[in-house]
This record gives sequence, structure tokens and C-alpha cells, in this order.
Amino acid sequence: MKSWAAGIVVALVLVVAGSLALPRGVAAIRLLAGPRDEAAVAAYLLTHRTADDYTAAAERALADKDEDLAASIAQLAAERGLALPASLTARIATAQEEASARMGADAWNGFVSGDAPNEAALAGAVAADLTGIGDVRDLYNQAARYVSCEEIDPLMIGLATVGLGLTAATVATLGATGPEKAGVSTLKAVKRAGRLSPLLAREVGVVTANALDGEALRLVGTSMARLDLAAARAASGRVLKAEAVTTLKGLGTDVATIGGNAGYRTTVAALGTAKSAKEMGVIARLSSRFGTATRAVMVLGGTALTFASYALTATMWSLWLVLWVVGVAFGAAKLGRRIGRLIWPAPSVRLRTA
Repeated sequence: MKSWAAGIVVALVLVVAGSLALPRGVAAIRLLAGPRDEAAVAAYLLTHRTADDYTAAAERALADKDEDLAASIAQLAAERGLALPASLTARIATAQEEASARMGADAWNGFVSGDAPNEAALAGAVAADLTGIGDVRDLYNQAARYVSCEEIDPLMIGLATVGLGLTAATVATLGATGPEKAGVSTLKAVKRAGRLSPLLAREVGVVTANALDGEALRLVGTSMARLDLAAARAASGRVLKAEAVTTLKGLGTDVATIGGNAGYRTTVAALGTAKSAKEMGVIARLSSRFGTATRAVMVLGGTALTFASYALTATMWSLWLVLWVVGVAFGAAKLGRRIGRLIWPAPSVRLRTA
């Protein structure tokens, strides 16, 4: 009887262990065997999330009046076959409708001021920059401060300078550089709103500051003050060195990719949390896979999604699954032998008498 009791205890342990080993182990093996990129890691991390996790995250988003994040979470849950409460999805839809009703006035304010507290205002701010108006305004303001020996913002100068160059290139190429230009304009609007990640701002700001040509910037300020637009335009092309232009254009491309795939809120959230330009590239690649659900992935899965970060964890779960399978196989073989002995008992050995 003791051996049977021990067998039952072992079986229960295997059942409990299997509830963990099976789903996570299979997911880990798929991660290790499949494409080794950020999207694969995100999908692996999301296997650990339940419908309750999605519901709680969506509720928090609505409480923060962030209907875009709530909608992103609902979409990701639907894609992964998880159902949210009907009352919650209805509240998300209502919140989105209310946000849409405010778009007109916000777009105009964004065009005039360049501030972008929401998606509509950002569209207005970017529209102003696409015409070159916003870049001229920002570059002149910074150049005038430089001439007056006041404090300047190197990153704002760099973004305005690159933006002006991209405006001319967009016209010359019939819109081919439009997305890149929109990305730089978005980055500038987020910077002005004070919502750019300090670490990202510091990284790109240092690159820009080291590449500024003070004499060219001074000439922009003095030329625009006397309305010599031709001289100001010529000088603006020398304000920033080539390496900084390349960096800002690359970041603008990533911003445009995120915006095109996932929308304004995801773009602002990425710019507000990314620790580096490299991490913005990671989020841009995620947006190409998850679309408007990208922001939900950032919240529920994290943004530092490199294969190396989770390869060890995935390997451990894979080994756990292998050990569980071995344990089940060993237990099943032992149980089979015991059942076999009950059905077909071994013949008794009789002693011969002389």
C-alpha cells in the first residue's frame, strides 16, 4: 500500500509541474527554434499573460483617460484569443468616440502653436512643419537666442535644421522623404511638449551639440533679423554636421515607422520611455509585427525585447519540459509494470522434494 501511496503523490506532483512546464516549455522551445527577433520574444513573454492581466491593464488605461492604450490592449487580447468583459469593451469604444469629437479644435491649436498634447494637435503641428513654417520658426527662435548670448536647445536646433532640409528634399523628390520628415517633426513636437525620454534626449542632444556650427547659427539669426532669407537658408545648411544629420534622420525614420504602424499615442509612449535611439529601433520593428497593438505589447511585455535577454530563461523552461516528459515516461512505465503484475501475476516457484 505504501508504494501505491507514493506513486499517487508522485503522479500529483507531475500533474502540478506539468501545468507549468507544458505551456511555458512549449513556448520556450518555439522561441529557441523560431526567428530570433524582438517580435518572437514579445510573443513568448505574452504567453504568460492571462485574460485578467489584460482586463486589469485596460481598466488602468481608462482610469488614466488613455483610450488609445485601452483599445490597443483590447486588440492584443483579441489577437491572442482572450475575451475581455463586454462592459469593458463597450466603455473603451465610448471613450474613443468622445476623443474623436475633440479633434478639430486641437488640430488647429497644434498648427498655430506647435504644441502636441494629443493626436489631433500633433497632426496640426506636423502639418505646420511639413510646410517649413514650424522649422523656420523654431530655428529662428534658437538662432536669435544664440545671437543674444542666451541659453539654446541644441536638439531643437538640430531637429529644425534637419526638418528644413527634409522639407526641401520632400518637394524635390515629390514626397519620397515625407515619412522621414513627418518623423522628425513628431520628434520635435514631443520634445517641445516635454515628453521626450531624458535618457534619449541626452543621447541625441549630445550628438547634436557636438555637431553644431556656432558661426553658421549666428549667421542664420542675423540674416533672418534683416529678412535676408536667401542668406539664412544658405547658412542653415551648415548649422549641423553630417554625422548628427544622419543620426536625427535615422531616429526620424523609426518614429515615422512607429507612427504609421501604431499611431500617435504609441509613438509618444515610445519616445517617452525609450532609453536610446537603439531602443526606438526595437520598438519600430515591433510595430511592424504588432501594428496598433504595439503599445499593449510595450505595457504587458516590456520594451527591452532582445533574444539574448530571454534566451537563458527559455532554455531553462525547455529543460524543465524535458525533465517533466522523462518523469512522466518513467512513471508511466513503472505504473504499467505494476498494473501488469496485478493482471498477470508472476507464477509461484515450487520447491522440489527429494
